[in-house]
Amino acid sequence: MLATSTSVEAAFIKKALAHTFGNESLHVESFDSQAISQSGENFCSIVYRVNVTYRKTADAPLEHGSYIIKDLIPFMAELGSNEQFMFEQLLPVMDQVLAKSTLQHDKKLSAKCFYVEREKAKEIYLLEDLCHLNYSSLNTQAVNGLNAEDARVCLLKLAQFHAASMVVLKEQPALVAQLDPSHYAKGVEDSFAEVLVVGGTDYCANVVKNIPGMSRIAEKMKAQLPVEYSKRMRAIVDPKNSDFNVIAHGDIWLNNVMINQTTRNAVIVDFQNCFVGSPALDLHFFFATSLQLGVMLKEHQNLLQYYYECLCETLNACNYQEPLPTFAQLEGEMQRCLFYAYYSVVCELPICCASKEAASDFTAQTFASNATMLAKRDQLFTSQRVLETLKATLGYFEKQGILETL
Repeated sequence: MLATSTSVEAAFIKKALAHTFGNESLHVESFDSQAISQSGENFCSIVYRVNVTYRKTADAPLEHGSYIIKDLIPFMAELGSNEQFMFEQLLPVMDQVLAKSTLQHDKKLSAKCFYVEREKAKEIYLLEDLCHLNYSSLNTQAVNGLNAEDARVCLLKLAQFHAASMVVLKEQPALVAQLDPSHYAKGVEDSFAEVLVVGGTDYCANVVKNIPGMSRIAEKMKAQLPVEYSKRMRAIVDPKNSDFNVIAHGDIWLNNVMINQTTRNAVIVDFQNCFVGSPALDLHFFFATSLQLGVMLKEHQNLLQYYYECLCETLNACNYQEPLPTFAQLEGEMQRCLFYAYYSVVCELPICCASKEAASDFTAQTFASNATMLAKRDQLFTSQRVLETLKATLGYFEKQGILETL
């Protein structure tokens, strides 16, 4: 919408800034916008940076501002998400929890959301420009993954996010209950999951069967589709099965975290997939999609311990009134939700670490065509990181019993 109509774009910016400053007489003198999201980086929306010159009243001095506009593609806007509710209701409450805490670390969780316009087939956000606060994307590291040092910066922020959500879950359960559940609460048999998960796993199994010594694993992968796979996914995303729950981000990979390299603080972006569930779901997703393979294999336990320490530190600083979860409980959740690590490796990692060439024409429309998606997977599964990760992890998943059909 904003990409094609300057007049509509101008009207949105004026309306959004008037709302932000509580001043209907605000006048936009000029603006320029530039699309900053790339194909393959964000399938759900187009993201723009907008530089605006405006006056709050006719005789007020000129002011300048830089903002981010996130414009969901119509298909995703029609589906709906939890992002507006997160920005308008839950994130402000979580920010208040951290603001009142004795935490010494930086407490910023996300960009400020100034305005949301939502109706059928349209969902547009005016957001704080985090680059003006010296945060930068980690997307240049997507192909190979993060080192342990950068991973710890991300895990500290994820632990703060989870801890603040645990406080809100305790103090305002009715508010949190308004979040929609995980997309996989109904399994993997809807049209989108059919392509991403069922199709992705089936394709991966065809790759795996040609790896020496792994044909049996490939057979087990196929045998679970779709009934056993759906049953396992429904069970692990059901918060009633968790030893303890958080608001899970639902898409926490390195492209959805920004870091200030000077202060070594992080913030999280993109909240459309948030839901109540086990913290292990986010941890498995992050470890599988965002770490260098060597880091994932050698530092997994150390990073999990670090996350746990940050979680408990934040809960204590927030005066959390419940008993703290134990590390044994967290490890238990990691084991219970191990199938989510398998899903993340097989279905999400190939997309998250796509090469520049593979990502260049990868959009939401790619998922709509079987032939186009097949050709795209042919590209994605040439990645050495993907192939080496499959070789390194699938045998372990098999030994843990998660590839069995019960």
